[in-house]
Amino acid sequence: MAETGFQWVPNDESARLQALQRYGILDTPMEPAYDDLARIAAHICQAPVALISLLDSHRQWFKASVGLAVEETPLDQSVCRYAVRQPGVFIVPDLAQDARFAHFHIVTQENPLRFYAGAPLVTPDGFALGTLCVLDHQPRALSPQSEDMLGALARQVIRLLELKRANDLQGQMLADLEEARHQMSVLAHTDVLTGLANRRSFTERLRQELALLQRDCEPACLLMMDIDHFKQVNDLYGHHVGDRALQLFAALCREVFRAGDVVSRWGGEEFLAMLPATRVEQAQAVAQRVHAALAERALPGVEPPRVMTVSMGLSNFDPLLPLDQTLRALDDALYTAKRDGRNRTVVV
Repeated sequence: MAETGFQWVPNDESARLQALQRYGILDTPMEPAYDDLARIAAHICQAPVALISLLDSHRQWFKASVGLAVEETPLDQSVCRYAVRQPGVFIVPDLAQDARFAHFHIVTQENPLRFYAGAPLVTPDGFALGTLCVLDHQPRALSPQSEDMLGALARQVIRLLELKRANDLQGQMLADLEEARHQMSVLAHTDVLTGLANRRSFTERLRQELALLQRDCEPACLLMMDIDHFKQVNDLYGHHVGDRALQLFAALCREVFRAGDVVSRWGGEEFLAMLPATRVEQAQAVAQRVHAALAERALPGVEPPRVMTVSMGLSNFDPLLPLDQTLRALDDALYTAKRDGRNRTVVV
């Protein structure tokens, strides 16, 4: 049967559906606050059925349902889609006598519904998301007082939806703030270019490790590494190649060192690694793997191909020595490695 008196406006409908999606209410669990409003509507209007109905693109979905054991119905079976197209409460005294609705399933079923009254759920910006509606099995009228109360309850539904939206936005803001704090923490402890620990965070970790060594007396080593002739790389090829060289070395360190080791960019082209539970001879083997890995990798973006080398100072991390003294000794060993020809490791 052809419908009359109803015409969808595609642009308006698209905006209405976008407004509905902003509330994030579709397919959410039943909630007592909405159920209570539906029960109050049923009581005030003395109706056996009351629904909070939200109109999606192809269905009407019920956030609350009293007296009707379904969660949704097809949109082409919805009386509510007529109700949202006009202000005020939409009343149909007898659905069976209205050509628009007489063929609907709720009217032709074994225990038919005959009466309908629906108050549109209108958002503050003017979009009707659905209705708070009541239905009865008998044709009837609705008193002016009940009609007013149905409209008032519909406004309470919108207030609940607005509260949900505000809570959702606040929750998202808090999540975004927490993520921003996390990112700030990461940035505060990470070298932006290489992704390794920066000097500040590595120094804190050294102090923590020193306390553990003083307590547990386990061996540990420190390895200071400096890329050879790095200034020459920048001068010959540009700082962008120098940056890629630093990133290449950082990636190589992630491959060579163990997960429990901590590698930092100590400054410029200088890197410092801490190797817990490691003796000097074991750390020397790690240093040799770094030398070997560098020898196999050409500097990116450079023709003819050029490999990097690194000079290193290696020392035992002695918990009985002040940290500053250990670092000075390590720096002296690195200087010796560079003075003696570079591309080598000197042990303190």
